[in-house]
Amino acid sequence: MISSPMLMGDGLRRNAWKFPLKIAAKDRYREINYAELNRRVNRLAHGLLSIGVQRGDGVALSVGNRIEHLEIIFASAKIGALAIPLDVKWKALELSSVVAALEPKFIILQEDCVAEFERARELRDLTWIKAISLSADLNYGGLLDGQGADEPDVAVDENDPFAVLLTSGTTGFPKGCLATQRTFVFHCINNAIEKGLGAHDKAILSSPIYFNAGRSFTLGIIYFGGTMILHERFDAEAVLQTIEREKVTYIGAVPVMCERMLHVLESKKYDTSSLRCLAITGGKVHPAVLEALQKNLTANIYRTYASTDSGQMAISKPWDAPSKANSAGRPVWCVDLRVVDENGAPVKIGETGEIICQSPLATHGYYKNPEATDSSFRNGWFYTGDLGHFDEEGYLYVSGRKKDMVKSGGISIYPLEIESVLYSHSAVLEAAVIGVPDPEWGEALKAVIVLKPGARSSAEALQDFCKTRLSAYKVPKSVDFVESLPRTEIGKVNKVKLREMFTMG
Repeated sequence: MISSPMLMGDGLRRNAWKFPLKIAAKDRYREINYAELNRRVNRLAHGLLSIGVQRGDGVALSVGNRIEHLEIIFASAKIGALAIPLDVKWKALELSSVVAALEPKFIILQEDCVAEFERARELRDLTWIKAISLSADLNYGGLLDGQGADEPDVAVDENDPFAVLLTSGTTGFPKGCLATQRTFVFHCINNAIEKGLGAHDKAILSSPIYFNAGRSFTLGIIYFGGTMILHERFDAEAVLQTIEREKVTYIGAVPVMCERMLHVLESKKYDTSSLRCLAITGGKVHPAVLEALQKNLTANIYRTYASTDSGQMAISKPWDAPSKANSAGRPVWCVDLRVVDENGAPVKIGETGEIICQSPLATHGYYKNPEATDSSFRNGWFYTGDLGHFDEEGYLYVSGRKKDMVKSGGISIYPLEIESVLYSHSAVLEAAVIGVPDPEWGEALKAVIVLKPGARSSAEALQDFCKTRLSAYKVPKSVDFVESLPRTEIGKVNKVKLREMFTMG
């Protein structure tokens, strides 16, 4: 019996034969078909081998939403090298810290990242890493020049490391999640099974490709033979224009991106009828926002509960009942989810505990960080740090992060429940609830609010609104109004910074 290993590079190779003239990807510089993309990937793979890249070596890339990013990822995959995508917005201190911790042997930088990397070299001894620029003496184009377009002759195994995927968490230094070739092929298959991703799709990526919110479906599009449109940064109107012009079928977004598209649609209309999948991840979509998206953008909304560490864990689909709008959906096809107590024992239906998972989509551990691996993995289960419960129909409800839980007067309070109520107020655009030190209660609830343009409200009005919908102990003790909430690169509210704003100085 002949078995075929699960390799990311094989998807591109097959598509070069099946769809040679089909456009694989577009960015603001160029477009490329599958035959040419595969040829360039093979030439780059040979070029990397020629400068000493070997199977298992780390190849970092500080390259944004560009075709070159795809070329580097797939070239590394074809020779068994380990791709390490970095944030192109990092400053020298961040860049030097991550590079020193992960120790790649090579780094490829887009033009505007070169100067920051040189400053990073002044902060730490990084003489051991070889830098390659998209335009420099040892340049990217030079790696391809004179190289053959045949498939590289390197024995790659499906259990070889494929990429180190950096978390976008808000708790400090990012962790590097190690994914094998097999793991990422499973990511592609999961998107096909759960969201119908395939060669028929034309998709947009406008969130950073080096974060989990966009990377999974982007590489899946190339793996299955669809067309990928890469926007370097998110601009709500530009995305809507592209959907209308290109007849886009698939778009991935985080909640704040959805809210900004809705804001544009309040004054302008675009034809978004081609969308068969709006895939939302990276946070809760509040029911009022979900209803507006269904009415004004598309009814074909898939909400995924996922993390860089675990991959997709649960999904809510367009045909799920409206009564389940607050749920994260049901577990995806290949994932076992449990909700457990502090001792790791399963809790009863309806009881809140920590969500844990076993999954072929999950990281194999944190790269060069055994302590973090040991703290998150126990007896084969990944402990997410999220709190939630299952209902009697198998739907998962996420209450929030364990670290975000507020302990006030000895009672555990989940901010997400209060935020959902605040989001339903007609004047509220954004809401975040945190705990702040309180001499009487230990912690007191504070709501931080961004009002809709032209809207007015007061702390007292919002507190009264909550009093009619929540128990007294869940009503925020204070309400502050701000112009914007601090967010991470992919749009999650950064509650660490938010707490610092109201507890320091």
